[in-house]
Amino acid sequence: MRRPWLLLVLLASASTLAWLWLDPAELRLRIDPRSREVALIIPAEMVGRRTATAVILALPELAGPEQRAGLREQLARPAANSAQRVTVGFIPGQLAELTVDTPKVSYGGKVIPGLARVQLRGVPHGYLLVHAAPASALLETASRRRWLGRALIEAGGQAETATIAVGESDDGAFLVATIAFAYRTGDEAEAALARLTEKQGDYEALGFAARPGTDRITRQTKLLVVRLDIETDLVLQGLRRR
Repeated sequence: MRRPWLLLVLLASASTLAWLWLDPAELRLRIDPRSREVALIIPAEMVGRRTATAVILALPELAGPEQRAGLREQLARPAANSAQRVTVGFIPGQLAELTVDTPKVSYGGKVIPGLARVQLRGVPHGYLLVHAAPASALLETASRRRWLGRALIEAGGQAETATIAVGESDDGAFLVATIAFAYRTGDEAEAALARLTEKQGDYEALGFAARPGTDRITRQTKLLVVRLDIETDLVLQGLRRR
């Protein structure tokens, strides 16, 4: 049986990256606050990145089937490619809202948590951030499209929010992504980590290796952070099959 493309992982680890101990300011944007998922795209970081176009054009999978073609067309327009940032708000039951150079606001709008912004800076050439609250719909799409392995989907099933940051290695050989799950309690985060480590070495579920001490980290922060390095060719092959 063919393995899902994002399961062919060279490295996946839960780690105490420096951002977990920071308190960066949130980013509040003029986006419909009903948006369940918000995608933040940095077009300048897409230049020269082998995976960027294919990954960005996969974003419409978060919208309803009748919206996807139109949203892909908007994402491919020159105005979107030349903007400083592009945001897409996915509102349940309504058209996705794409905005170019979305302005900041002091109140209202939609909040991008500060830790999510630092997460994006933590991947090389970070060009895409997707924040989902609640996490359930994003995980359902990731499972249906086989973007993530079943073990990671299960581990995130109890999370309140999920944040995915995507970039690419300097040499273009790997797509680099971090997935951060935020839980209600440290116990839930530690239990999720335990479920993942049980699958260590099982690449059908998720090739995973936890660094020593990560159980204490998850308990203290209520976060589980997983890093994936996937060969660029595998990413492109997987997305072309969609």
